[in-house]
Amino acid sequence: MRMKFQYKFIIKNIVLFLCLILFGIYSNSMIVTAENLEKKDVLIINSYQNGLSWTDQEEEGIIEILHKANFKSSIYIEYMDWKNYPTKDNLELFYSQLNYKYANKHLDIIITTDDAALEFALKNREKLFPNTPIVFSGVNERGVQSLLEGFSDVTGVVESIDAEKTIEAALKINPDLKEIAVVFDNTESGISTGELTIQEIHRIAPDVKVTALNDGSYTDILNQIDLISKDSAILITTYYMDDEGVVVGFEDFTEMISQRSRVPVYHLYEFGMNHGAIGGSMLSGKLQGEKAAGLAVKILQGVSIDKLPMVKEKTTRYIFDYNQLIRFSIPETSLPRESQILNKPFSFIDTYRDLVITTLLIILTLVTFILILLYYLRKVSKMKKELYNNHVELTNLYDDLTASDEELRQQFDELSAMQINLMVSEERYSQLFDRMLNGFVVFDPILDRNNRLVDVRFIAVNSSFEHQTQLKRDKIIGKSWNQVFPIRIKDLEKLEEVLTTGNARRFETYFLGYQMHFLVNAFRIDNNQIGIVIENITEYKKAIEEIGKLNAELEQRVAMRTRDLQHAMQELEAFAYTVSHDLKSPLRAVDSYSKIILEDYQDELKEEVIRMLFHVRNICSEMIDMINKLLQYSTTSKKELHLEPVDCNELFATSYHQLKCSVPERRIEFKVETGLPTVLADRTMLKQVLNNILSNSFKFTKNRDIAYINVGANITENEYVFYVKDNGVGFDRNYSEKLFGLFQRLHTSDEFEGSGIGLITIKKIIEKHGGRTWIEGELDKGATVYFTLPNKWSEDMKSN
Repeated sequence: MRMKFQYKFIIKNIVLFLCLILFGIYSNSMIVTAENLEKKDVLIINSYQNGLSWTDQEEEGIIEILHKANFKSSIYIEYMDWKNYPTKDNLELFYSQLNYKYANKHLDIIITTDDAALEFALKNREKLFPNTPIVFSGVNERGVQSLLEGFSDVTGVVESIDAEKTIEAALKINPDLKEIAVVFDNTESGISTGELTIQEIHRIAPDVKVTALNDGSYTDILNQIDLISKDSAILITTYYMDDEGVVVGFEDFTEMISQRSRVPVYHLYEFGMNHGAIGGSMLSGKLQGEKAAGLAVKILQGVSIDKLPMVKEKTTRYIFDYNQLIRFSIPETSLPRESQILNKPFSFIDTYRDLVITTLLIILTLVTFILILLYYLRKVSKMKKELYNNHVELTNLYDDLTASDEELRQQFDELSAMQINLMVSEERYSQLFDRMLNGFVVFDPILDRNNRLVDVRFIAVNSSFEHQTQLKRDKIIGKSWNQVFPIRIKDLEKLEEVLTTGNARRFETYFLGYQMHFLVNAFRIDNNQIGIVIENITEYKKAIEEIGKLNAELEQRVAMRTRDLQHAMQELEAFAYTVSHDLKSPLRAVDSYSKIILEDYQDELKEEVIRMLFHVRNICSEMIDMINKLLQYSTTSKKELHLEPVDCNELFATSYHQLKCSVPERRIEFKVETGLPTVLADRTMLKQVLNNILSNSFKFTKNRDIAYINVGANITENEYVFYVKDNGVGFDRNYSEKLFGLFQRLHTSDEFEGSGIGLITIKKIIEKHGGRTWIEGELDKGATVYFTLPNKWSEDMKSN
């Protein structure tokens, strides 16, 4: 009952405290309302006409703040319509109108929007509104400096466009931007805003081209929009009237440009939204008006205007049109972080993000509490189960103790049976131990004071040990190794390792006194015994030694036969070289005699004889060429390598230009597809390889209108892989191996000249360099010759 009374007392006190707080708030609001019942007269003078978006936005911001103020206010609104009628007659008529309306009315404050209204109010304040403070909005820095000179009791909001942030946003959204077209009119405010924007572009992105679109009629500007490239953007500053005096209107002209443009249209003023502008850091007329009205409220509440400096902070914000983002496929992630997106379809999560996050946090908290509760419920259930199991265990333990006498009796009987089985097992082990084919020894380790193994004692040996070592067990059992043998055991360290680590060791040993080799398997029986199984391998060792002697004799015979074979090869090469030289003399004689007959008796010979003599001369020429290439191949086989760094770029270019000079009439496209390395090679031999490969490409592409020859190289771990590819006649890939045989050809001499020695010469030179060669191709689709050169040379290769 006492706790219930205390609970009711606490509730009453809380309710009373809340009532006092609400009463205080209500009383305070009543006092404030009572203090501010005085009526204030406010005149708003707008530079432009009613219905102009910019003017309407400023006016909306002013009226909204004034209505929120804690005083009554009468708001009067006038429009100069300066954009449509920028004339002296309009100023005189507007002056007369205000003089008629407000000559006998006391105004507490005047709020102007844009330059024309501020200039009018300042020049006519002494006559129309003497001593009335003025608050302005929508006037830029340059206008403020020129208009306020010599005037006091004036403050306001300086209009500051944010061209910098709009340009930076455009560069981020369009990273490939190359040109920005700036649109502005040639009014005073239009030119100043346009020039300021162009200066900002040059400062932020000096590499971006800037095009000023301000001259001519509005149709001229629209026609220029059609010529803008796709890597450009358009930035509209302010455009109301063209050079011919045609009033276009901010919104209408923005919409015209957007419809004609193939690129995003950015804007500096908020009234460009919903008329085709994609967005930007936009000057908000409403924010201008709100800031100006905020200053006016402070003045009307009694703050001196001299203590209210002009507001120069930027009244801009990032705004973008969702429809234009979709039109130009621009993701929202590329926009500045604080951007506001208009016309975006309704999204419950985006609209009520805080509510969704709060709800999810509450659900997560509840789920956490539920999980914790389930965890403890499960834990309690587990404790109950454990208590039950303990009870069951205690009951079973009592039953077990009751039957313990009977179990002990049974265990005694089992131990007796196990002892009998152990005796039988020991007998079987003894028989197995003594009948093993391998020798078996059991050692007892002998340790020094530092527990280091210094000797071993024979505990047991089997019959095979006696047979293999010729040692009798009754002579060694119980004795140490040093007592049995005159020399210290040489494998003591290995036995110590077995004893210490427990790991078995397998090794060979030699008994010097007995001249026997043994294969030893040592293992630890327990901490105090080492077992060793030995096998006599003396005969096996003798056989190995005999095989070694036979191998040495065989190697000597192979060396002798190799020398004989090399000597025979040298004699054969000398013979082939001599024969090749001797063959050329009679061939030259036949060629010379045929030439003399043709020159001296051509008129007397029949046409068939003349043709046959020409065939004879061609055959002689081909035979001499073949003999020269055979000599070249023979020289290549015997020539030693003179390795030096060789620039493959230079060597390929030289070979190509030399071959091209012989066929200046042909169209040949030679291309190096990759960088070519500098290799360590014999320059003369490598040039011969390149000449042979390129001459083949020249030869087999002679029937092509344009011959394409591409060369390149790749690098692997151990070698450079070069390739030379052409678009010639190609070959059947099934016969690619045949190409590297001596005198092997896949085309007749009538089709393509040649002897069939070029490729085998290439292969021989590359193999001397430690490389490989192969060729790939397809009929009528060209061929590719590959060869490799090592990128790492051993000292032996360099010496060759």
